[in-house]
Order: sequence, then structure tokens, then C-alpha cells
Amino acid sequence: MRSLLTIILLLSVSAGLTAQTDLLLGQYIHNQYAVNPAFAGSRGGLTAFASFRKQWTDIESTPRSILFTAHSPLRNNHLAIGFTASNQTIHQSSVTAFTGALSYRIPLGTNKSFVEFALQPGVSLRKTDWTKVNIYDQADPAFSENTSNISPLLGFGVTFYGRQFFVGANIASFIVSRDFDLQDAEFAPADATYLFTGGYQFNLGDITLQPSIMVQYQKDADPQIDATLTPGWNDFIFIELGYRTTGEAIAGVSVRPKPMPQLRVSYNYEMTTGDLKGFNNGSHEISIQYDFVYRTKNVGPRFF
Repeated sequence: MRSLLTIILLLSVSAGLTAQTDLLLGQYIHNQYAVNPAFAGSRGGLTAFASFRKQWTDIESTPRSILFTAHSPLRNNHLAIGFTASNQTIHQSSVTAFTGALSYRIPLGTNKSFVEFALQPGVSLRKTDWTKVNIYDQADPAFSENTSNISPLLGFGVTFYGRQFFVGANIASFIVSRDFDLQDAEFAPADATYLFTGGYQFNLGDITLQPSIMVQYQKDADPQIDATLTPGWNDFIFIELGYRTTGEAIAGVSVRPKPMPQLRVSYNYEMTTGDLKGFNNGSHEISIQYDFVYRTKNVGPRFF
């Protein structure tokens, strides 16, 4: 009864959104570590990133998410670490996750490209507030109390990258649990979410061109593809143009101010082109990223 009602509620606001529990991130091109722990330390120093996203404005109780990440190489040039904290709220349910990452990288050639592997253990806390659900029978025992559970997470990632390119693949978590039932988490790689990313930067004088792609695969759901093209000028302003196969056209801008090139501020707008077209004013995402400099052996900043 409870699970059925929850499914109906979510379908009423998602209109065909594929079932997933993973955090939706539109600005993955600026923060590859957020989608793959094997990118830890890839920017050559301590990098902090924070973002806020509001999905489908003008529709009540649609997803809202907050994300913070930090990652850095260690003095041992083969090792890097990272940390992620996130929260996503969808109607009566919220998911808060904390993960750490330890990666090992192998330099190729003259330290201009690397192969990197990472493990990402963590924990996920799920809460459901059934008082936010309007029901006919207030005495229904299925809704008499709020529910919560804690589940372990264990992700894995691998990447190959250089100064102008990257490819990566990762499993968000081998340990899978369902948001809206009380089953214990289980080791289920077949039910996990798989992510594949790739990108390249073409340098044309003061102008750069960065095509990139992210493919998300989950059993019993249609693959989700994000295709993005990002022109940049003078390493100062970048325009993001993209499309997601779930029915969103993406436009964004990010700026690295000349007095402080370690800082990047970004904004994305996603216009719905699918079933929810005409029922909302799109999705908004804003982020800020900062690269700290300190004494360590590093490989220098990269476009991703």
C-alpha cells in the first residue's frame, strides 16, 4: 500500500522520469570527481566544489539537491583522496549521503597522462516523512510513523586522462537499496548505476572547444545520455550547450575571473522538451569551484 502510493506520487510529478536514486548533476563537466571518484586529485591541487539544483520549477515537491565535494592529490604522486556530501529531497523523502575516496594513479609517458583507479566507500541515510502525504484514512497504520534507514555504499571508478582529454567509467555503488521500502541494502552489481564519460578540448588560439558526453545505464531503465559542447574564450568565459535524452535542452555559462583564475562560478538552465513541457519553467543549477594552491607534487590544472 505505502510503496504503491509513493510510486503514484512520484509518477505524478516526474511524468516518465526513469527510476533512479542517484544525484542528478547537470554541471558534471566542471566536476568530474562528483560522478567518478577516480578523478580525485586530477586538477593538481585541493579543489572544493559546491552546487545547488532545483528540478522543474513551478511543480510542487520536485527534486532539490545540494552537493559538496573536495579532492586532492597527496605528496605521494600516485595517491589522491576525496570527500563528498550530498542531499536530495523529493516530496516526502530525502536522501543524504557521505562518501570518501582513495585513488591510485599510474603516470604514462612524461607524466602528461594518467590511468587512475579509485574505491569510494560511504553511507546513505534515507528518511520519509509520511505526514506530508494527504491520505483519506488518517488511521491507516501504514502511515502512522515516519521511516528511515541507513545503507552502506561502495563505489568504484577508473579513468584515463591527459591535459586535453578524459575517459572514465564507474559504478556508483555495488551495494544497492531501494528508497521507498524497508529492505536491507544488498550487494547487487547488476542493479547498480553505471556511468561512462568522455571529453576532449580543442585549442584554437584564444578559443577552446570542449565536446563531452556522459552515459548513465541502469537495468530496467532506458540509458540516459548527456551530450555537451562547451566553447570557451581566453580561459575566462565558457558557454555550455547540451541535450539530455530524458528531454532537457541545456544552456549554461561559467566564468573564471582574471584576478582570481582559481575560482569558477557556473549557472545552468535546463528547458524541458519532453512530457513536462509547458508544465514547468525548467531546472536551475548554480555552482562554485575553487582550486587551492599549496606545496605538493602536482600535474597542473586541467580543463575538466
